[in-house]
Amino acid sequence: MSSVPSPATVRPVVLALAPPAPGLSRGASIPCLERLGGSRLIDRLLGTLHGVGLQAPLVITTEAAHAPLRATLGRSMAVIAVAGGRDAALRVALDRSEEELLLIHDAERALTSSEVVREVLAALRPEDDAVVPVIALTDSVKEVRQDGLRNIDRSTLAGLQSPRLLRRRVLESALPTDGTTPQGPSTGTLAEAGHEGDADACGFDEIRVALEHGARVRTVHGSHAGFAVLDRLSLWQAQISLGLARDTSHHHGLARRH
Repeated sequence: MSSVPSPATVRPVVLALAPPAPGLSRGASIPCLERLGGSRLIDRLLGTLHGVGLQAPLVITTEAAHAPLRATLGRSMAVIAVAGGRDAALRVALDRSEEELLLIHDAERALTSSEVVREVLAALRPEDDAVVPVIALTDSVKEVRQDGLRNIDRSTLAGLQSPRLLRRRVLESALPTDGTTPQGPSTGTLAEAGHEGDADACGFDEIRVALEHGARVRTVHGSHAGFAVLDRLSLWQAQISLGLARDTSHHHGLARRH
């Protein structure tokens, strides 16, 4: 039987690591500083985390984005600059916290609902090492092999979203100890459409590595609102999701997807 962890045992960690992208508004030097309906993405996310009763998160970002993010959030929020990728940021999160559980959320997935956050927290059981929200994969996916591409049954696949709840020891074991980023296998999958997962340019993903180490990861249903807002296209999708823009894709001969 599951029970919601005490807020004192959970440290929220917001990763604002996505690089600038074409199509962002002037003043939004990184995606999470983009405004939607008068509120920045990062403000929406922080409001959601606060609304479910969690303590103030650690916000970890790149050295280049630290100054604008610090200016936006003020001195009351812990904003930490890190040199390196996602694995380096998570190592900093471990070094700057003492809690048994870390709730890792990518800043660009700011439209994730409070219901999803609560379900992630409530799903953790004593035998679990981590909990992650997932969504059914609908894009055409192929396995990359040396002899070409192979079809994959999409019913066996799911896309990972945020937030990810991990036990401290599991995250510690997933992170490299020699300063290098674990490299993925020579084969992989290709999604022909949609957004990339919560992995950095080198391919590090804490859930994937934890699974390779034998971790027990429980899943909950994610949300179609949990996509990453990274560029002009995803910003437009976010505006539609919030009712701030009208979907006119059918005017250009594109079928609507429900």
